[in-house]
Amino acid sequence: MGNGEEIRWEFEAVEIGQTGPPYTLEITDELVARYAEIARNPNPAYTEDSAEDQLKLAMPTMIFRIAPLRRQDIASENGFTALERVSENSRQTPFAKCEVRWFAPIHVNDIITSYGHIVDKQIRRGNKFVTFRVEASNQDDQKVAEYDYTCIFEYAKGQHSRD
Repeated sequence: MGNGEEIRWEFEAVEIGQTGPPYTLEITDELVARYAEIARNPNPAYTEDSAEDQLKLAMPTMIFRIAPLRRQDIASENGFTALERVSENSRQTPFAKCEVRWFAPIHVNDIITSYGHIVDKQIRRGNKFVTFRVEASNQDDQKVAEYDYTCIFEYAKGQHSRD
C-alpha cells in the first residue's frame, strides 16, 4: 500500500476486533465551559470558575467530544481507506443507533484515553451493519465510559440508491 493505492474499507473487509490508535485528551476547565456554551447549557456547574475545579464534572454528553469515534483512523490503522475518504465513489455510512454506558464521572484535570474497535457486523434484511465500540479510561486506568455506534455500511439492493 506504500504506492498510494487506496484499499476501500468495504463491509467484507471489516473484521470484528479491528482497532484504531488511542486518543488522549486532558479535560480542562475551558473545554468543559466551551462545550456547555455550545450545548447551550447555562448550568453554572459547567460554566463558572470554582475553587473546586478538580471536582468539576464534565457533561455526560461530552463523551462524544472527549472520546470521538474516529472511524477513519480505525480503517487506516488496519490498512484501509474509509468509504467517506476514498478518492472515487466515496459514500457515507449512515448512523443507525448508539448506546452509551457510563462507569465513573469525568472531572476537570482528568486525562482520558480512548480507542475504538469493531465489536459486531450483521446483515439484516439485506442491509449490512457495523458496530463500533469506543472505550474511555482515565489517568488511573479506570473505565469511565463506553459507547456502541452502529452504521449502515451498505443498503440492501433496491432499498437505497447511491446516486
